[in-house]
Amino acid sequence: MFFPGPIHQIILFCFAPEELCVPEEYSGRGSCQLNASQEKAVLEVDSEYQAMSEPVSPVRVEVLTQLQAHGIVSEYITYPRVTFSSASRLCVRHSPPGDSSRQSLTLLDPRASPKEDQAPPNWTLHHVQGALANPSCPLLAVRAGQLAQVYDVDQRSLRYQWEFAHPIEYWVWLNADILAVVTEEDVFHWTVKRSGPSWQFSRHERLCGMEVVGYQRDASHMWMALSALGLEQSQVVGLTQLYWRGGPLSQVIEAQAVSLPQHRFSRNPKPSTSLLAAVRRGKEQAGQFHVVELGPHQPGNAALLSARDTLPFKGTQLGDFPSAVQFLPHLGVVVILTKHAFLFLADVETAQTIHRIHLVLDILFATVLDDERPHSLLGVCRSGKVLSISICPYALCQYISHHPTSLCLSQRVLQLVGQIPAPQKAISVE
Repeated sequence: MFFPGPIHQIILFCFAPEELCVPEEYSGRGSCQLNASQEKAVLEVDSEYQAMSEPVSPVRVEVLTQLQAHGIVSEYITYPRVTFSSASRLCVRHSPPGDSSRQSLTLLDPRASPKEDQAPPNWTLHHVQGALANPSCPLLAVRAGQLAQVYDVDQRSLRYQWEFAHPIEYWVWLNADILAVVTEEDVFHWTVKRSGPSWQFSRHERLCGMEVVGYQRDASHMWMALSALGLEQSQVVGLTQLYWRGGPLSQVIEAQAVSLPQHRFSRNPKPSTSLLAAVRRGKEQAGQFHVVELGPHQPGNAALLSARDTLPFKGTQLGDFPSAVQFLPHLGVVVILTKHAFLFLADVETAQTIHRIHLVLDILFATVLDDERPHSLLGVCRSGKVLSISICPYALCQYISHHPTSLCLSQRVLQLVGQIPAPQKAISVE
C-alpha cells in the first residue's frame, strides 16, 4: 500500500476478504529462537507457575468498588448516564434514593472507598441531557439540546458556554483543553478556554439515524474516527467514519469499535498511526479484528502494514459485539472488549488473537485506560461493579510459551519481563 491516495483504495484493500500477504517475520506462530537472556527470562517465569499444569490467564480482574455503595441507585447505572473521563474521574447522572423527581450529578474516584461521614461531590441538575468530567482539571461539562456549558467544580460557577446550530448527540474530552462535540450534522473541536468551536468535518449520510458511541483522534491530529451503532434485522451493526484532514478525505467502514493509537512497528524506525477495528456481523460465530497502518508513509519505514484475524465469538451471547478497543503500548497488545464482558487479547503487529476470557457475567459498558497502573484499564458493569482489568506480563509470557504466537510479540514480552517487579496475587470477581 502507498499513501497519499484515495482512502477508499487503502481501506477497502485492507478489509478485502482475500488472505493478506503478511511478511514472514510477522507470521511466526511456532516456537521462537531466543538468546540466552531471553531463555533465562522464560525459565524464571516458568518457576513462578511450576506447580500449574496449564498456564493461568494473563488477565487479572479486581472489583474496585460498587456504585450502589456511593448512593447510586441500580436503575441509573446505564450508558450514557455513567461516563469515564479518566481512571480517577467517573461521572454519574442519577436521582437520589427515594426521590426520583430530583436529578443529581455525582463525581467519583472509583479507587477511593466510600466514606460514611463524607459524601462524594454532588450537584442538583435541571433538564440536563449529558454530563462529562474533565479528565484532569476541576471542570465539568453539561449539555441540553444545542447548549453546552462548562463549570468550575471547585467554585461551582459557570466558566464557558456555547450554543450550537444543531442538537448535540455525543461529546468527549480529547484532553484537558479540547472538548469534541458531535451534532446531528457536524463534528467540532472546542478549545473551551479560548474562542468558539472549530468545525472539523461533516457526518457521513450513512451514519444518519444511528447512535454515535465513540470519537477518536490520533496523536498527529490528522486522522479522526466517528463510530455509531444501529439495528438491522434485530442485530446491532456498527459503522465508523474515518476522516483524514490532509485530503480532506472521508470513508465509512464496518466496525463497531475502533482505536487510532501510534505505534512503532518492529520493522520501522519511526512510529505511525494505526487503525485498530473490531466488528461482528449479525449472528456470525466469528468476528474480525483489523490492523491497518495509516499514511502518510514515514521516510525510512517499511511499506504500510495491514493484517487481520478472527475473533472467536462461539459460545457468547447472540447479541454480543465489540464495544471497545484499547491499546497497551508497552506490550504491543490490543484489548478488545464486548458488551457482555468478553475480553480478547490480540497482537498489534499481526492482528493475531492471543487469548479470550469471560471477565464476569454482566454487561460492560464504559472503559478507560488506567494511566496510574501499567497495562491496565477500568470498566463499569451494569450491576454497579467498577472493575480493574490488567494484563500481567509474567503470566502473558507463560501463556504464549504454551500457545505459540508471533515472534515479535514473544520478544517484546520477554524483554519487558526483565524490567518489571514480580507479579502480585489478583482478587477474584465474585
